[in-house]
Amino acid sequence: MIKKEFFSPAPWQMSGKGYIFLYPLTKEFIMTQGMVPDFLKGRYTGGFGSMMLVDYADSNVGPYSELLFIPGKFDYKGKKWQTISKIYVSSEASIVNGRKNWGIPKERATFEFKRLNEREERIIVTAGETRILDVVLRSGVMPFPVSTKFLPFHLVQREKQKEFYTSFSGKGTGRLAKVKKIRIDSDFFPDVSLKKTLAVVHVDPFMLTFPVPRIER
Repeated sequence: MIKKEFFSPAPWQMSGKGYIFLYPLTKEFIMTQGMVPDFLKGRYTGGFGSMMLVDYADSNVGPYSELLFIPGKFDYKGKKWQTISKIYVSSEASIVNGRKNWGIPKERATFEFKRLNEREERIIVTAGETRILDVVLRSGVMPFPVSTKFLPFHLVQREKQKEFYTSFSGKGTGRLAKVKKIRIDSDFFPDVSLKKTLAVVHVDPFMLTFPVPRIER
């Protein structure tokens, strides 16, 4: 039963800052370590994988932080789709609404964003006593526009015998970034720490819209 004060229906408008990591991942990695949901196993068709670290300053349920993994593209019902296979957030309201509105399998974690200097930041994500992610990033200085028009994400998620189809949209100001250090606990999140990145983009600020999804039962 969802607490009434927690429920905030789609669409959502969010803003904040974050990092997008893009990886050229192999099919073997995706199938063995990508935490792919059962209904998409065997349907991987390629594309880049992505990890996102986000600090929302504002959303329909207030500020919260987020770590997620998108393995790549999957052939499902005749179309190419992406899926969020693992995701942690810092707020219970985000968990409840993410599952109900879009079928996103959110779990709870604690986030710490530490500014080390003008261009470097350390981010630590923990769940209980487990440090899931510890990363240090250094951002560049040259800004450029970022938009989902050039990097679209079309999601399919399954939750409680329902399938949710969502295409979110967003835009912001990006700067290239470099990973200085990264450690991941592979029991809790796909371990891309030893994988070469295609790119890392620090987006600050950004605005994001999560629309009402199409739902099939």
